[in-house]
Amino acid sequence: MNYLKNADFFGVPFLQNINQQTLHKSALGGCLSILISATSFAYTFWVFYLWHNNQMSPKISNSKYISDYSILNFNSAKISVYAEVYEGLVDPFKSRILLPLVMYTDNFFHTEPIIIENYTESSYGNLYIPNLDLGYSFIDGYLQTSKQMFIFISLCEEKYLKENEKCASAELREQFFQQKINYFGVQIESTTLDSRDGSEQTTIQDIYIELEQQICYSLNTFLETNYYELQDYLLFGTSKQKEYISGAKVQTQSLSSKRCKQTYNNDALAVIYVEMNGTQTKTIFEYPHLGDLLANIGSIVSILFIFKYLTMYVNQYSLNQKVLSDLINMYYPEFKNIKIIQNWRFKVIKITFNHNQIDQIEYYKIYDKIKKQMQQKLCYMNLLYEISRLYLIIRSSKLREELLKSHQIGIKLNLPTIKEDNYLSNSKSAHKFHSLVEPFLLNEDDAELLSLAKRAKQKDFDAIPEEIYNEADYFFLNKII
Repeated sequence: MNYLKNADFFGVPFLQNINQQTLHKSALGGCLSILISATSFAYTFWVFYLWHNNQMSPKISNSKYISDYSILNFNSAKISVYAEVYEGLVDPFKSRILLPLVMYTDNFFHTEPIIIENYTESSYGNLYIPNLDLGYSFIDGYLQTSKQMFIFISLCEEKYLKENEKCASAELREQFFQQKINYFGVQIESTTLDSRDGSEQTTIQDIYIELEQQICYSLNTFLETNYYELQDYLLFGTSKQKEYISGAKVQTQSLSSKRCKQTYNNDALAVIYVEMNGTQTKTIFEYPHLGDLLANIGSIVSILFIFKYLTMYVNQYSLNQKVLSDLINMYYPEFKNIKIIQNWRFKVIKITFNHNQIDQIEYYKIYDKIKKQMQQKLCYMNLLYEISRLYLIIRSSKLREELLKSHQIGIKLNLPTIKEDNYLSNSKSAHKFHSLVEPFLLNEDDAELLSLAKRAKQKDFDAIPEEIYNEADYFFLNKII
């Protein structure tokens, strides 16, 4: 059992009461406690409200990362080509002046170019969208790009057309190239994550070129991927992983149309080369966990509790003044009859004692002396010293054997009992004996005879006759210093 007691680290100290209270409290401390508690609770609610509504920014870290692209979502990106066509301008794709073509390569083997049939309409023209068929493979132990894609904006050739379809006439082609504006665009649509709540967002990147018959424009487009790790659990959980095509880097150059025809075996005026970038970016969104929320709350609450120390200082000062005042009244009961009158600036203008005005300078001299005396009473060593003096004074009139008997005495419980008939004859003699020894018997009143509570109840004190003892020999015989 003793081992268990020694292992207990929840032990509590015994707290002495201060005038029936374990702690000295004040109205100011109560107001500040309510204010701090209400403010702390409101801030706690506000922090969890922000967290619940994804309004707290996460910690974001970025690093370079090499992935096997096992969870890459190729549908997170689209590449499209279009010609800006407005009222009064010739649409080169619809009129078959130019053709949007796509060609794929796989480990340096390429497919035949085909027309991009899939398109969506927009306010500035049709967007022709090829199927993204890109990928990686391990070559010599390294992850390398193995599939690429070429998009051509080429002069119309009937070998790419369906049956019964023909290219535009030379006159219409000439009219098209004589237009003031022949803008073409490459639009890259990619996906990113909103850092606030981890939701998907679509971003669009446009690259513009203006075509001429004698020049072939080359756009080397390297798609960038982003690996996201979302740590959005409150206390326990696993991270969420997502992988998207998040953008592109573009390198441009211009070649002669003869060079493009020699390389790609068609009349291309623009070549968009598309491949995946080998290195991707890893982004970690670390949303606030429970520990972060509590730390956030704790830091603000700690600042609020600075007022706690101010209040404790005020309460400590108030306690010291109250104890000194009560102690002075114990030794000098008439002190409570002194009235100090102050003006609105808290300046003392008059001091009265029993309704008679007294000199302020003399009062403060006496008060300072009494205050120093009472402050000594609060010293623990002084308390032990005075107790030791009391023992020596008692010892001067009592023998050791008499004092040892004090360990055998106590207050008896005078509980009424049911008396038998055979004791009735002795009741008179017992009552007489009781009346003789009653002044010497201890009862429940002795337990608080010298207490403050008894003093508060006692209004009229009986006069105690003075007794003079000749103690000169005792003090002389036991004098140490």
